[in-house]
Amino acid sequence: MRLLKLVPDDINIPFMSFRKVFLTISALAVAMSLALVFVKGMNFGIDFQGGILIEVRMPQAANLSQMRGQLGALGLGEVSLQEFGNPADVLIRIGAQDGDAAAQQAAVSAVKDALGASVDYRRVEFVGPKVSSELLIDGVLAVVVAIIAMLIYIWLRFEWQFGLGAVMALTHDVFLTLGMFSLLGLEFNLSTVAAVLTIA
Repeated sequence: MRLLKLVPDDINIPFMSFRKVFLTISALAVAMSLALVFVKGMNFGIDFQGGILIEVRMPQAANLSQMRGQLGALGLGEVSLQEFGNPADVLIRIGAQDGDAAAQQAAVSAVKDALGASVDYRRVEFVGPKVSSELLIDGVLAVVVAIIAMLIYIWLRFEWQFGLGAVMALTHDVFLTLGMFSLLGLEFNLSTVAAVLTIA
């Protein structure tokens, strides 16, 4: 019985003859991504800007869409909800409020009034600018260390040329990812850093 061949044996595609074209396109894409990051900037989330973290346990499985509607009507600015572990457990992130500590506490009180007394408030934390900047630095360092570790491993396991090529490819992908986040205005938070580490 003859096997089906989707790709003929004698096919010959001169990939290297197009290297200048693709290298130029790649370099332009990286340059545009870096320009977007440094000129337009990133849409940093609460993790990197500071704000309020509230961990709650609902009396039953959380209805995130309903909770978004309730909290969005409070006019507290950026509010994000994340379900984790138990379906009734929700982590609420609220952007830093204008004003002093009293303004932050007023936002927490407004959330409690909106969700009702049946909710178990397990944790309330205020993330200040200093902590958020430290998280940003730690995130950048994590990506850099991951890339360097990859370079060292490939260098020792194979040859340094392969390690250098792999690191250049990984760095290229990271820059393009950051550029797309900046271009589309997507929120950049700790979950995004974890995704970038997956790329690296």
